[in-house]
Amino acid sequence: MIYFKKSQPAPNCLNKNIDYRCGDVLERLSKDFKDKCYICEEKQPTTINIEHFIPHKENIQLKFNWDNLFFACGHCNNIKLDNYINILNCTKKEDEVETKIKYLIKSFPKIEVLIEVIKNDEKTINTAELLENIYDGKTENKRLQSKYKRNKLIKEINEFTDLTSKFEKNRSEEYLKNLIIEHLDSASAFTAFKRWIIRDNSRLYEDFKEFLK
Repeated sequence: MIYFKKSQPAPNCLNKNIDYRCGDVLERLSKDFKDKCYICEEKQPTTINIEHFIPHKENIQLKFNWDNLFFACGHCNNIKLDNYINILNCTKKEDEVETKIKYLIKSFPKIEVLIEVIKNDEKTINTAELLENIYDGKTENKRLQSKYKRNKLIKEINEFTDLTSKFEKNRSEEYLKNLIIEHLDSASAFTAFKRWIIRDNSRLYEDFKEFLK
């Protein structure tokens, strides 16, 4: 999860309290969240849901509140549902979603996605638990979906680490630096993992720290 700035004002059609999928709501959400699921950061997911960050439970204000509508994939939305309520809000800078949680991939002795809590508060712990469930799955069906998602994540990270390795061997290659910057952009898939790779490497951090936002 990374920070996304929500566009304002809210779509006018939401004021009618008829359908939260009205007008250009989905198009606006897609643009705000860079065509990514806000939870797992998969780019252009094959299943798309307009998710209520706080479950509305037929509360009209929550149901049609623009700030409560998020762009999510079906896998993440079905896991979150009403199970995770008090979590970090990636549209609020003060929630510091990128630095309160560390996003890692462990390759030995087997490939694992690791979600590490940095700030030990309830919201952060709940968010980390949600992310662990997203990438691991608890039912047979969800475990298979999680496996597919991990495969996409690992492929993306392998491409990124290949770039960083080449850059460290030849820092004069400007095109390599530009490609890494593109990967660190909020529109890139699985950006949180890539930014933590940079944070954990002191040499790369000095080169790219200005792009970790």
